[in-house]
Amino acid sequence: MARATWSALALRRSSSILGAMAAFALGATACTFDQQTVAVQPPQVVVHAVLDPGAAEQQVLVERSLSGTVDVEKNQRFDPDDPINTGGGFPISGADVTVTGPEGTFRGVEAPAPGHSVRYPTGRYVLQFGSSTNGGKVPLTIGGRYTLRVRTPDGTVVTGSTVIPKSTAFVPGSKLVAFNRDTDTLRLAWSPVDAARTYLVRIESPFGPFLLFSDSTHLALPGDLRNYFATSLERAFIPGFRQRVELAAVDSNYYDYYRSRNDPFTGSGIINRLQGGLGLFGSAVSINARTLDVTQNAREPAFEGTYDVVTTPTLPRPVADVLRVYVETPGDPAALSGWFTRNRNSGVLEGMIGTRTNGRVVLQFLENQSAVDTVAVFAGEQRGDSLVGGYVGVTGAVVFVRHATSRFTVSHSR
Repeated sequence: MARATWSALALRRSSSILGAMAAFALGATACTFDQQTVAVQPPQVVVHAVLDPGAAEQQVLVERSLSGTVDVEKNQRFDPDDPINTGGGFPISGADVTVTGPEGTFRGVEAPAPGHSVRYPTGRYVLQFGSSTNGGKVPLTIGGRYTLRVRTPDGTVVTGSTVIPKSTAFVPGSKLVAFNRDTDTLRLAWSPVDAARTYLVRIESPFGPFLLFSDSTHLALPGDLRNYFATSLERAFIPGFRQRVELAAVDSNYYDYYRSRNDPFTGSGIINRLQGGLGLFGSAVSINARTLDVTQNAREPAFEGTYDVVTTPTLPRPVADVLRVYVETPGDPAALSGWFTRNRNSGVLEGMIGTRTNGRVVLQFLENQSAVDTVAVFAGEQRGDSLVGGYVGVTGAVVFVRHATSRFTVSHSR
């Protein structure tokens, strides 16, 4: 699993959350609360950037807060190459973006979105800090102070500064770590990092990341931990998924921005350290990382297990060749999870979630292990050792047969 940068991991907040919060705060229309009128206010410039010494490039997002005067397209699949537009935001194109540090001053270039012309505004500015060295690492100075300056086409200037924590970026391996959430506890320990305000643990999950700030240098996270960022408080560790766990040392700007929350009516609450606009210019250094292959003990042996496809409609691209089903939460309805592979010989496993209600089984095959990116949906029922049904919207029967002993082995050394 490729490492994601701390800037990229945080892209969704800038567009879909901060922009929406600003829309509430500024008022989409004039509102009356106990005879007090809240007038429409002009939009502000929103900037989001996190320097990451472990990244091959740095990026700065520049957009306008939503005020109700511009229609934005919603319910799009999130694209990290076009995070503002696909996150429901309003990008600012043509800005002059510079970052100055010990290496000099570097100017951001607005990156085009795949499949669009160069005139398509993305508001995403990419910076390269000198030549790549040391296995692809950019030469950001550990402990160095950097200043950001953004000038928009209308003349608005936004500035900020950050000091990178003094830790060499951690380079993780590709080995999977077996993790049984019924019996295992995730234990993390690390040495103190100079210039770090605090430490951030991030666990990727299909229902959104779990985030935890810690002033300590050791943590123990139980396998049944709940993800209080998820809509329905799903557990943080989901069986069948390969979940990335990263630990970073972060600066005060990052900590204050993410620990604060916005009041949807007044707009107060966010700790903003930028001058001339809203948002974040901070830094984060990855100091530990691992990928967990999450499993659990059997809940229903007659239902759970590995299934092979034996009948499937003709599709341009195969959906599931082999799948593994867990009863993530028993009951009626029951929550299901697991993995699937399009080709048993590829070794590539993708995430799957689902439900079982009154005997009806619905499985969602996910893209990039994200519950908001569905590749296909299977609906059917269990008949003996088989799942019989079909893909929603596709003609033709689909049958998966369960094996008492799995003939598909997951490698933990990829």
